[in-house]
Parts: sequence; C-alpha cells; structure tokens
Amino acid sequence: MDVTGGRATAGAAPGAELLVVDGMGQDLPREVWPRIPDRIAALVERAEHRA
Repeated sequence: MDVTGGRATAGAAPGAELLVVDGMGQDLPREVWPRIPDRIAALVERAEHRA
C-alpha cells in the first residue's frame, strides 16, 4: 500500500500524527474501530493544550 500522500499530508500539518493500518485502504473495517477512539481522544487533548 502506498501511503506517500498520507505521509505528505501529515508532514504538512503541524502536530499531525499518521496512523497506518496495514491493508485498510479507504474503508474503515469493523476490526479497526477499537483503535480509533483513543487516537481521536489524543488528538483532541493535544489540540486543547495548544489553544
């Protein structure tokens, strides 16, 4: 899977964090769901500390 576009986007956004899930592509399979809320919460926490 080529994630160069995702890496470039994350690199251009200050404080961004790229999560690469092997084989995921553009969909969001159910087995990945448990990993997502913690990542979103961490993003919100970082944003709140910058504000």
